[in-house]
Amino acid sequence: MTRVIGIDAGGTKIQGLVLDLEKNILFQSLSGHGNPTVSFDEALTNLSSVVQQCLDHSSSEDVSHIIIGMAGAESGNLAHRIKKELERMTSLPIILLNDATLAYFSLIGNQCGVITIAGTGSICYGRNGKREGTTGGWGHILGDEGSAYSLAIEASKQIAWEFDSHKPISPLSRNLLNEIGANDAKDFKGFIYSSTKGKIAQLAKVIHEQAEAGDEAAIHLFKTAGEQLARQTIALIEKLQIETKPVVALKGSVLEHNPVVQSVFKEIISDCFKDTAYIVDSTSPATGAVGVVEAIKEGRMLYDE
Repeated sequence: MTRVIGIDAGGTKIQGLVLDLEKNILFQSLSGHGNPTVSFDEALTNLSSVVQQCLDHSSSEDVSHIIIGMAGAESGNLAHRIKKELERMTSLPIILLNDATLAYFSLIGNQCGVITIAGTGSICYGRNGKREGTTGGWGHILGDEGSAYSLAIEASKQIAWEFDSHKPISPLSRNLLNEIGANDAKDFKGFIYSSTKGKIAQLAKVIHEQAEAGDEAAIHLFKTAGEQLARQTIALIEKLQIETKPVVALKGSVLEHNPVVQSVFKEIISDCFKDTAYIVDSTSPATGAVGVVEAIKEGRMLYDE
């Protein structure tokens, strides 16, 4: 039985799946973050562990490809370095893509459309025939608008302003400070500058709780995130010249699980493209590995192995 190893290496965790060609999951492995722009050594260690576990579960004669969707894959030569290290472990073909590409094939497959991902970071990826493109995906220094990290940083900037202005600390800020155990500006600054991107992004859950409780500042942050993600998506639809009935898939915790973000996101896009079809599905991005292999074999996707 032919199998494919699909690995989704995101900013928070890595999920590796051994799949048959019907996308049935035969084995799963999980590990920590897989973004080499955050920490190359940690990402490589985590990814190597997942790859090895998937290989141990399958005979190499049964596996046709290892498909890896990795956050930060397009930053410098990081993808090349990661791939070279993994090739020491196996002679199987390894195809390393941006994590958004893998997620696209898991939800949209052969259709033309765009997937917008907003989890720890954010990116839009789309295809129109053999044409492909992205918007966003600039990472937490240059972008990541609408992501959990961006939400946490915007809320943190408000905290910094409140400390500077000597005004009362707002309820949202107080809850965030309590979450990280910060009693003053020094504690708060220490947390921000000593924490990983993923740890800072986890503060978005506090913003979510406050928004559900009716906090206007938290709700405003989520509305802004929905607007930012929608603008990125519209820009990519136009860039790819998808003129009719665009398919837009939503992925990542911020878009999938936050009704405010999702509502604003859909409303703005539908104002520009009335016949947009939306896909919201919890399917693992790693299952897109099967579609990637099929697209390459059929010539719908070019990739140098």
